Order: sequence, then structure tokens, then C-alpha cells
Amino acid sequence: MDAQEKLPQELGQTVRQLAYSFDKKNKGVYEKILQPSEMDHKVRQLFAKVYDADAIMNEPITKINASIQPSKLSLKTLLGGAFDKNSTVFITSLRFGIMTIIAAIIAFQLELARSYWVPLSCVAVMSGATLVATHHRAIQRGIGTVIGIIIASLVLALDPSGYIIVFFILLLTFITELFIVKNYGLAALFFTPNALLMAESTSVGNFSFAYFASARILDVVIGSVIGLIGVWLIGRKSASSRIPHFIEKTIRSQAQFLLVLFSEQGKGFNPRKSKELRKMQINATNLKTLFNTAMGEIPIQRESLDYFWPIVFSIEHLAYLLEDCSKEESRPILSDQVLAQLLYACEMMATSASLQRSSLQKVIPEIKGYPTITKELMILQNSIYHA
Repeated sequence: MDAQEKLPQELGQTVRQLAYSFDKKNKGVYEKILQPSEMDHKVRQLFAKVYDADAIMNEPITKINASIQPSKLSLKTLLGGAFDKNSTVFITSLRFGIMTIIAAIIAFQLELARSYWVPLSCVAVMSGATLVATHHRAIQRGIGTVIGIIIASLVLALDPSGYIIVFFILLLTFITELFIVKNYGLAALFFTPNALLMAESTSVGNFSFAYFASARILDVVIGSVIGLIGVWLIGRKSASSRIPHFIEKTIRSQAQFLLVLFSEQGKGFNPRKSKELRKMQINATNLKTLFNTAMGEIPIQRESLDYFWPIVFSIEHLAYLLEDCSKEESRPILSDQVLAQLLYACEMMATSASLQRSSLQKVIPEIKGYPTITKELMILQNSIYHA
């Protein structure tokens, strides 16, 4: 970062070739690693990384020295983060539970033909990641139901029975699972006729197809309306309103992890297994999820999100740098004065972001050997005070 000279042209060409060879169509289309005639120590280190990438792509895994071990959060940590009262998972689950219960009570009170279709439609609509996505799902489910009924009528017009019905159910289920992740609207075209086919085939001739079709439309409409009402009434603006608290919480957890990384923790201590790292990871993930959810609110809080965007981006980058630093075995032990200065600066940033007000910038002391962390702390502070 501090170098004044340009990087050699060969480095850029080699990295582009590596990227190009990632495409399956171009697998193996790779010439050789280009090297400049002269290079200093820092550039040599960059080329060492290129050699590693080349080895990973072209050598068997047994021959590669895997210096980085992937980290995985324990079930206890994940559940602990999910049950936090400020967790997006907890609040979303609570909303889902309340609205599903209400939908089920309404469906049974109205004595509908297939009452379970109502809470199913409610949950399907509320599964949208944002408020905008929820509206899209309601529209898609409505249109998909109408077209699905037409498809079901065409299938039943063939008067299928026995193994033919089994085949159609298998085919429609397969197509549904194929499209459900890619496009909910397309999937709705196939799970509706599937549901009607199963309802018709198990009714033993007591009810007509028109009976089930009208019941399906009614149940989907009621369930979708309940789902939309639930999203609008419960937590419609909860994401944007909770962003300041989560920024404050995440910065404080990053400050705690900074203390763990650069203070004396005793022989044999592994920061990769520390609770401070897990706490920082969970908070950073929740913050990003919350910000993405707030982007889909109606009406969108544009001014507020414009203020928070550079802060969230910088926090996410800082979390990556701190986690990457934890993989290093030899880190400097900072003095109490420097650590106190870092913690004070982080605390002021957390408070300012939470209250959305500026104050005088604090001095960020240099962390020897880790200029990127120091610089990212400066960028974060500047984003908070001048956004």
C-alpha cells in the first residue's frame, strides 16, 4: 500500500490468466506465470501468492500445504446468536410464528376445505427477504395459482389413475424443486396443480375438481393477505431502526477482538477459538443481513441508508482483516497505552454511530506490521464522522 512504484505489468497479466482459467470452458487454457526480470521483496511476496493459487488449481490436494484452516461456528454459538433479542433471526421467527398461528386460527374458524393451505400461503408470502420481495411473492403466488389451476384441469382432463397419477405428482414435484430456488413465480405454476392433483385423487370422488380449485384460490388469497398484513404491521421498519444499535454492537465486539489479538493472552492461546471472534462474526453477519433487509423496506429510508452504507462496508472489511490477522501465529504485543487508545477510539466510534452524530476524530495508533487494520480503522472513523 505504501509503495510508490507501479506493480509490474506481468503480475496483472498472470492474474487475468488465472481468472480466465476458472471458467469451465477455459479449463486448462493457461500458458505460464509471467515474471518481470527484476522485482523487490514485496513484489516477490505477491508472486508467491500467485504460485500458491496456481498450485491449488493444478496440483492434487494432497500435494498442497494447506496453511489456512476453514473456520466453522459451533451449533451452540449459532443458537446463542439466533436467540439474542436483537437478532434478525429471532425477530423474524417471532413474526413468522405469530402470523402463522393467526392464519391457522382464521382458517379453522372459517371451516375451509383445505384449511392448511391458508397458513402455507401466509408463510410462503412472508418468506420474502424484504418487504418488496414479500409483495412480489404475493403477486407471483396469485398468478401462479390461477395458471396452475389451468394446468391441473388439463392433466385431470386426461382422467389419469393409478401409476399415471403417481408419475404426474413425481414430475410436478421435480419441476417445483428445480425452480423454487431460482424463481418462485415459475415454481408456483407447478406446485399448485400438484396440490390439486393430490387433493382430487384422495377425495374418492366425493368432491369435484371445481370445488378444490375454488377452495385453492380462496385459501391462497386469504393466506397471502394475512401474510402481507403481518409484514406491514410487525417490523415493517424494524430493520432500518435497528441498524444504529447493531453498528454500535459490532464495533464494540471488534474492539474486544482487537484487545485479544494484540495483548498478552498466555502461551497456547488460540484466537481462532475465542468467544470474541465468534461474537464479532455473528454481529457482523447480523448487521449485513439487517442492512440488506432495510434496503427493501417501503418506504425506503434512503437518507439514513446512504449514511450507514460506507460504515457497514468498512465494518465488514475490518472484520475480514481482523479474522485474517487471527491466523497469524506471531503478532505484536501492544502496550497498555496503545491498547487503551485503540479501545477509546472504537468506543467513541460506536457511540457516535449509534447516535448518528459527529465528534472530534481520535488518534488511531499504528499497529506495527498491520498497516491495513490501522488504515481501515481510520476509514471507519472518517465514515462515521463525515458521512
